[in-house]
Amino acid sequence: MFKHVRNWFRRRRYREGRILSRFIADDVRREILIVSAAKVEEGIVTGRVRTTNLLYRSRGLVPEPEFGPPQELRIGEMWHWTGQPWGGLPDGTSLAARLMAARLIAEPPAAEPGAELDRRSAD
Repeated sequence: MFKHVRNWFRRRRYREGRILSRFIADDVRREILIVSAAKVEEGIVTGRVRTTNLLYRSRGLVPEPEFGPPQELRIGEMWHWTGQPWGGLPDGTSLAARLMAARLIAEPPAAEPGAELDRRSAD
C-alpha cells in the first residue's frame, strides 16, 4: 500500500516538462527540468540540471547558466550538494576569492595616504 501511494506522489511530482527547484546550500539553488519520468517507480528520472550560486548571479559575477545535458538522476540523491554549507562552488572554492586575487594581480593596492610624507622626512 505504501509503495502504491509513494509511486502516485512521485508520478505527480516528477512529470515531464516540469522544473523542480530547491536551495541546496545557503546561496545555491538547483533547478531540474524533468525530461523523462519513465523509471519513476524505480526512483530514477531523466533530467537536465542547472545549479546557480544566487549571490554571484545577483552581483553579475557569473552569467545565467543553461541546463546541462539530460542525465539519469536518482530521486534520493538529486539534491545532494558536494560543496561547503555556506555555498561557494561545488569543489569547495570561492569565486569571490578568485576574482579578488585576479584584481590584486591586475592592479596593485594604492599606497597609504601618509606614506610619501614618511619617506620625505626620512631623507
